[in-house]
Amino acid sequence: MKKLIVFALLLAFVLGSAYAQRLRNGTFNGTAEGYEGPVTVAVTIARGRISAVEVTNHRETPAFANMAFNTMIPAMVRTNSAQVDMVSGATYTSRALIQAVQSALGQAAR
Repeated sequence: MKKLIVFALLLAFVLGSAYAQRLRNGTFNGTAEGYEGPVTVAVTIARGRISAVEVTNHRETPAFANMAFNTMIPAMVRTNSAQVDMVSGATYTSRALIQAVQSALGQAAR
């Protein structure tokens, strides 16, 4: 039984590493439509993982944008994914951030 558990953990690690390696290193840009206009991001990939997400341009209301960006960006870096919880009250901005990061990640996967 212990051998099976060790094998399963090793397999999960290898598959997880293979997924991370599919992303090319570099900085990739993505844009999506927010509530007040386009939200543009620069996503940096290092060692096959998201190392930074920077919002480079937006016209969203600052209070709502800050709520979404300050909550979601650290979660995206931590989880290595654009699929994080949206911020209540900043739905359009949250959705735009997710879509813009997904667009950038799509470029990194090519």
